[in-house]
Amino acid sequence: MLFRERPASRLIVAEGAGALLFAAMALPVSTPDQRRVPEWVQLVGLAMLVGLYGTAVHTWRAVMVRGLRPDPAMRRRIRDERRLHVLVLCYPILIALLLPIPDTWTMFWFWLTLASAVGGAASLIRLVTAVNGRPLPDSAAGHAGTPGRTGTWARRWRPRRS
Repeated sequence: MLFRERPASRLIVAEGAGALLFAAMALPVSTPDQRRVPEWVQLVGLAMLVGLYGTAVHTWRAVMVRGLRPDPAMRRRIRDERRLHVLVLCYPILIALLLPIPDTWTMFWFWLTLASAVGGAASLIRLVTAVNGRPLPDSAAGHAGTPGRTGTWARRWRPRRS
């Protein structure tokens, strides 16, 4: 349900999972005791940043096309739009800053990869707790295997006594 109504949550999953997968690949070969970071690590990291930039632009466009209609979830949508706006502005800056850094700075690359892994794990944990802590809508309550009020349908469709 959270993924259908909030495109930004799909982007959070893509960012977090991508950061963890990249860190799993890059950390063993970018430790500080290495002389230089392999070029394929930098190319995969650059490709991931460019891909995430494209995904952020696409998601931001989808959020803006839907519009900010007044409803109970408007505050959440505004927060999502602001987050996507910041991502769309920051990804090109991040790419431009990371391109000229030499591959001999293994300490920098190691700590940057480790920080991105921790950030990705933290965002995935926050999303999982948000999904698990969210109450179910009334339409799902009372169905088999779903906790909630079991008599909702019966109360709604019971004939009225005159």
